[in-house]
Formats: sequence, structure tokens, C-alpha cells
Amino acid sequence: MNRREFRTTILLGIGLLVAPAVLTAQEECEFEPSDAASEASEALQEIGESTPPEQETQAYMTALEALQPELEGDNAVVYLVATQLYLGLERFEEALAAMQRFEELAPEQCQVHGQSMRQAGWVRLYNRGIQAYNDGDTETALASFTMASDFSHDLRSFNNTALLQMEMGDNAAAVATYEAALAGDLTGADSTQLQNAIKGLGDLLVAEGRADEALDAYGSYLEDYPDDVVIRIRYALALTEAGRDAEATSIFEEVLSRDDLTPQQWVEVGVGLYNSEDFENASTAFAKAREANPYSKEAMENYVNASVQAGRPEPVLPLADTLVQWYPYDEANYQLHASALARADMDDQAIQVLSAGESTEIVFHFVQMAPAAGGVYVVRGSLEARNATGEISIPFEFLDANGQVVATETLTTEAPPAGETQSFRLEVSPDVPVAGFRYRKSGV
Repeated sequence: MNRREFRTTILLGIGLLVAPAVLTAQEECEFEPSDAASEASEALQEIGESTPPEQETQAYMTALEALQPELEGDNAVVYLVATQLYLGLERFEEALAAMQRFEELAPEQCQVHGQSMRQAGWVRLYNRGIQAYNDGDTETALASFTMASDFSHDLRSFNNTALLQMEMGDNAAAVATYEAALAGDLTGADSTQLQNAIKGLGDLLVAEGRADEALDAYGSYLEDYPDDVVIRIRYALALTEAGRDAEATSIFEEVLSRDDLTPQQWVEVGVGLYNSEDFENASTAFAKAREANPYSKEAMENYVNASVQAGRPEPVLPLADTLVQWYPYDEANYQLHASALARADMDDQAIQVLSAGESTEIVFHFVQMAPAAGGVYVVRGSLEARNATGEISIPFEFLDANGQVVATETLTTEAPPAGETQSFRLEVSPDVPVAGFRYRKSGV
């Protein structure tokens, strides 16, 4: 049976963000008075928390009409108010143009207002992208994230843009996006987002046969973050691609000797080793990940797969069986279990497992869990129905580090038409950290 490629799961940011309130004028920032801006601001006073969307839109239109007489002038505050109005109407290109005009006209002490408005625009577009992605509208999501980055140099929107470009098969555009992200002002950048950007760029460059460029990118990053073991492993992989095997081996050995990595770091190390076809060391890394977190679905799957590829299926047979018990609709895990049995010369049992996997009424694909902000955990994946029709309900259990169930949630949805897949997501926010999840068959 063919080996499966494994990657760590990278999810788009989940959950809507809140835009900061526009800062009140500082004492040293004084705008030239504007009758049009004052009249427009008065029109906006009609908008409250309970204002219906249609009435809110009308208030923005009324305010914009009041502003028109001075929109061709050179009063900075007019363009600041115009930016607010265009954002409210989701006319983002006009909002960006007005914002840029404000920045040209406003004195330095007033630029803080522009920064606040840029952030407000970024948040609106980022939220719009998240919503579109969750609705399956990839093109709108991509356009939203791309324009969000025009408003503010935030790695979250750059990373999401690149991920969608890769999903759509445009690797060249994704490389350019990552390069633009890393070339901008990274002051105060989130460390995870920065790591994701350099990982994405390096992985793409290696895949495109540009290992030397990947080494340059990784090397530059490691000068500032020498202890980032995930990027060190990718640097070693790029060394291998560049024919510098001895240097790569030294890094692999050093990393595998460590005892201070998190479960997710061990998964990242294992994925790197696996993709370089060093299955023996990949199995070791995944075993360490599972030892640190026995309930990580990703670690369990990867550990079984790497062990099978390394020619050591017997020790992981019980775990392979656990995978199909805990995730009874994951067709890939039936195949993985069957592969382990076949490699252990247990062909009859392998055939039985494959048959069981082919008889489930529902099929899950690429189901993984990832933490989000604020103690939230999200499970995402896709499903298709073989024989199921109508409403299906699948109970999920979420486990803590001791294997205790700390949250439950039921996936309830209509079975998609035969031959079609549909995405799903579940979200829980228990009071304790979640180590893993499992689910039961529909109706059980």
C-alpha cells in the first residue's frame, strides 16, 4: 500500500475580531473646521446598537452626501470622515483612497487617527474574509484578505492570502505574498504568524526546486530566532535538497536528542523528517509527540504511518486499531490500519479492515483540531455521505491531558447529496486545556 503524505494542519484564523474605536483628538492635533464633516458626523448620530441594517446604510449615505461639497478640497478631516463612511458602506477601495489622501494632508501629530482607521478597515476586511471562507466563497475570501493587507501590514491577512493562493494552485502568487509579508515592518509581529510565514515561504521554495533561496530565507530568520526548532528542521531539509547532507544530519541528530519540545513541535519535526523520507527518525519524533500528548489525533496518525513506512508495523497495531475506534468515519485511518496489518503479514485482517472502512454510511476527510484565541478549540474537516440521508448527528467528545471528557458537542447537519462533500466545523471553549477529541457514529 502506498504511503500517505502528512502535513501539519494550518487553519485560517477563526473568530471575528473587533475594530478599535477611533481615538479622540489629542490636544496637539487640531483639524481645520469643516461644515461638511460636522454635518456628516451629525447624520451618523442616528446609528445605534439596535439600528436596522437598512437604516444604518441610509445614515451612511446621508452623511456621505453631506460630505460631497468638500471631498475635492484639502481638509484632512474630511478625508478621515470619508474613510469612516466608505468603510461603513463596505466600499473598501474608496476607503483606502480616502485614507491615503488623509495621510498626505494630515500633520504628523494627527496621523494616529489614520492608523486607527487603517486598523478598523483591516478588521472589517479580515472578518469579511473569514465569513466568506466559512461560507465556501474562496474568491471573496481571497480578495478580502488581500485588500486587508493593503490597509495594515498584519501577517494574519498575508498568511491567509497565501494559503488560499496555494489552495487555488497559484504557488507563484503565494511566494510573492509571503515575500511581501516578510519584507514589511514586522515590529510587534505575532511570533506564531511570523513562523507560519517563513514556513510557508520556505516550503514553497523547496517544492519549486529553489532550495538555495529557501536556505537564505530560513537562515535570515534563524539569525533572529536561533532556538526555533521547527524552522531549524526545515532548514535541515533544505540543506538535504541542496545536497548538503552532512550538515542536515547534524541538525537532525541534535534536535532528536532534545527533551524540551512541545507535542506540536515534535509533530512539526516529525513531518519534516517524514517528508524527507527519513521514516525511522520521523517515527521517533512522532512517538515523542504522542508521549507528550497521548490524545493528539495528528500525532497518533503520523506515528502509525511513519512506523509502518519504517518497517516497524507490529508495535503500532493496537494504536492503529484505536484510531478506527475513536474516528469511525475517517476512511484514511481504515486504510492506515490495513496498511499496518498488511506490512505485518496479516493480509486477511487487512482485507476485513478495508471492507469495514468501505461500508461506513458517512466518510470524513482531513478532520483535525486546533486551538483558537481565548481558550477556544475548533475541529474542522469535510464529510460525504455514502448511504446516509436526511439529518445526521455525530457526538464529539473533547479530552483533557488525563483523558477525561471535559466538553461535548454534536455535529448536526444534513447529509450532502451522493458524490458531494461539505465542510464542517465544531467549536468548544471549556475551562481547561483540551488535549484531543474523538467521536461516535451517528445515532449511537
